[in-house]
Amino acid sequence: MLHIITALYRYENLPKIYSSILISDKITWHISKISSKPDPEYDFIKKDKMIKLYNVDCDDTDTTSKRNTVLKNIKNGYFCFLDDDTIFHENMYLKYLECVENNFVGMIVGEQIDNDNKLRLIASKPVYEKIDTGNIISHTKCLEICEWPSFYQPGINQRDFLFWESVYNYYGNKCGIWNQPLSFYNKLKEN
Repeated sequence: MLHIITALYRYENLPKIYSSILISDKITWHISKISSKPDPEYDFIKKDKMIKLYNVDCDDTDTTSKRNTVLKNIKNGYFCFLDDDTIFHENMYLKYLECVENNFVGMIVGEQIDNDNKLRLIASKPVYEKIDTGNIISHTKCLEICEWPSFYQPGINQRDFLFWESVYNYYGNKCGIWNQPLSFYNKLKEN
């Protein structure tokens, strides 16, 4: 199973994100939102069986609680993140299929397409300010000990780096590099 995780803040972007995700019974899209807001009213949220909606008791901007709620519920397969301003690239699914075929237990760092349709160059491992939430696919084995950090380290204010660095350290040298895009970076970001 490929688990796609979105910590929801911008409801209005859901239709565009949804339409970017391939239809497959091998994909589950986990959407976490604050419990004090009503559920999204889109028909696909109510009807599509690939979608799991989580209500989390936290502030709307608390992506850590939203992500960790989902991560605690994923037990097998592979996972990736799509921020609520980032859209899915079909390469993510193709790389997932390749990982399954090869029984790969590790992480794959890919690239992202930026708003100007250029590839964002990504480092060969998680590097501060060179990694993003949505350009990695990972096996779920790391979730036995890795969770989204609830704090910043001194001088490092990028939690996605801290999370992916912990996953990288968990897998050691089981980090593949793929010079192809896995998502469209901040494609839906407000101007």
